[in-house]
Amino acid sequence: MTLHPLGIFLFLPANLAWAISRYSRHRPIAIGSGQGARMGAMMGLLSFTFFLAFFLISISVQRAQYHDLMVSQIQQISAQNPDPQAQQLLQWFTTPDGLIAFTAFTLFTLLLLCLALGSGSGALVGALRKRKDTFS
Repeated sequence: MTLHPLGIFLFLPANLAWAISRYSRHRPIAIGSGQGARMGAMMGLLSFTFFLAFFLISISVQRAQYHDLMVSQIQQISAQNPDPQAQQLLQWFTTPDGLIAFTAFTLFTLLLLCLALGSGSGALVGALRKRKDTFS
């Protein structure tokens, strides 16, 4: 949670490649792209679960700071958008119900990103490892 959001694009695939290489050392059968994708999806789900736990603890401890930060960010976005309907929607996000909906939508999007990134990088690492094992 303290890392830059782009850290997920670097650390999740790197940790997944490391986990697959460690796993394949102890298994006589090469890991294919399907098994790599499943391992990646599971690692993405576990990564999101740990992130969610720390995020919820952080929000519960610093509720006022989170509310103020999110409201100021939403108001900045609203000021840059000339569409009145978009501004109305963005202003609804500053209400307590809207802020909960916005946070839930953001967390759901992050979950999908973790699953997609984990599955994709797991399939890629599995395919590359299988090709390397085939040529060896």
